[in-house]
Amino acid sequence: MGKKSDSLVTAEAPDRVHYASGVLLNAEDFQAEQDYHRGRLARALSYANGWGTLAGLEVVYEAAVAASAGEDGRDERIMITPGLAIDRLGRQIEVGYPLCLRPGIWYQQQSGDALENSWHAADTTWNGSPAGVALDIFIRFAACERGKTPAFASGPFDTIDAVTAARLRDGYETKLILRSESSPPDPENPWPGITASSRAERTAQVRERIFSAWRESSRHENLDGPDPLAEHVGGQDTTSLFLARLVIPADQAGAGVAPVRRDGEPIAINNEIRPFVLTTNALAQILGVDISASGGL
Repeated sequence: MGKKSDSLVTAEAPDRVHYASGVLLNAEDFQAEQDYHRGRLARALSYANGWGTLAGLEVVYEAAVAASAGEDGRDERIMITPGLAIDRLGRQIEVGYPLCLRPGIWYQQQSGDALENSWHAADTTWNGSPAGVALDIFIRFAACERGKTPAFASGPFDTIDAVTAARLRDGYETKLILRSESSPPDPENPWPGITASSRAERTAQVRERIFSAWRESSRHENLDGPDPLAEHVGGQDTTSLFLARLVIPADQAGAGVAPVRRDGEPIAINNEIRPFVLTTNALAQILGVDISASGGL
């Protein structure tokens, strides 16, 4: 299943296809029709709700299980629970089943220098974090090709059996990023500076934030998509959504040598610093508003 670039990343102005009797249509016209409707929905979700985790997608650690009589064992693993998120462009990232990452195999595949550079002392990555190798888990939207269907050949080919993808599925891709910074930055807060103590002052600050919230200009994006946030590293897809920060407990072993993992100590996971998207019901609970029939507004 191949991946295809998503046209919403570099979408231009929201032009609708104009239909009239006798007009000739091609693939670009149908693509523009999809881009318009997808883009309008994504823009509304992005600005009305923001970006972040909407439901599920918790990152959890499960220790290795030894084999026993009649039962197979398994390696340690990091699980991402099913859920739904909204990325910076307003696209929905839906994970329909648990995702399994194998940190032991991943750790062995990294270079000693990279792991050594990402080692942090205790309480450095976050308050209460163990000493070890710090990394972040990101998830991003990915359009995945599904099936094949006959099509006219495209490009410099001479063939009578050309095919193209029959469908595009709204998929996703996860990635582990080592954090070599001395103090890895927390995910960027899209609503910073709301610090006033009185309701009137907070309301005024929110108004000012709304006036400066427009992100569709050269100050916030380029031809390749949005500008990177504080949590992104160089060369990373800037629409990637931060899920969690992890520390793999390990002891330093010398310059250029991979830190030695501490046996029996679980991988520490911080799910709390990710961006969240709050539903109306969740916001009501935070504000102490009981919307049930017995609560009475």
